[in-house]
Amino acid sequence: MADAVTIPTKVDVDEFLLGITERRRDEAHRLIALMREISGLEPVMWGPSIIGFGSQHYRYDTGREGDMPILGFSPRKAQLTLYFDGWDHYSELLPRLGKHKLGVSCLYVNKLDDVDGAVLREMLEQCHARGVAASAAASTPAVGAAEAPATDHVAAYLAAVPPESLDKLDELRALASAAIPDGVETISYGIIGYRIGRKRAKAFVSGWRDHVAVYPLPADDALQAELAPYQRGKGTLWFPLDAPLPRDLLTRTFEALARS
Repeated sequence: MADAVTIPTKVDVDEFLLGITERRRDEAHRLIALMREISGLEPVMWGPSIIGFGSQHYRYDTGREGDMPILGFSPRKAQLTLYFDGWDHYSELLPRLGKHKLGVSCLYVNKLDDVDGAVLREMLEQCHARGVAASAAASTPAVGAAEAPATDHVAAYLAAVPPESLDKLDELRALASAAIPDGVETISYGIIGYRIGRKRAKAFVSGWRDHVAVYPLPADDALQAELAPYQRGKGTLWFPLDAPLPRDLLTRTFEALARS
């Protein structure tokens, strides 16, 4: 995808879609609606056939660099091609996705109905969160010659969060910090994580256009039963912006995750 010709253009997306088959057009509209909801952005044509949302800069070890969409897909005649940030992040999700093939950073799907929509959404949400966080961190000035502090990266992530979710995300962060008093906020997997000492982060939170989320699901069976109404996908807890957070339940969830 990251070729010199793959740059944003002024071609109208709807005009481009008129030139593809009716089935691919319907699938493209479904993907556009999903990626628009996740990103909060409108689609833009990149190159002759890629529909993208947002922009991020890349630089290879070879020195080659450029820009690419944070989320993007191409409704090709033979297959739908969706672009992701590698596959290490999705090892638990891919087996549940459905019928697909993988390239270096491309997900190939014959028909959109061949894959599980909830799993695909979770993959796209993760991809978007990492892309936004990476772009925000890259624009944060370094402190001298040293790596920027974790607080700077968290601030950069928050600057990229949809403003409508910031209040609810701040409330969620306060609950996490109170439940994990020794935890340090950091950016991990492209979202906010809470780690103790030098160990890996054990609890994660993120903010979206219509919800805030907590990851992963705690191992406690009783807690899992209480959390069931909020579960989306295998390990995501989803809390809408228009409803109060279950504060006591979340406190116990963060405490359980910290003990894990």
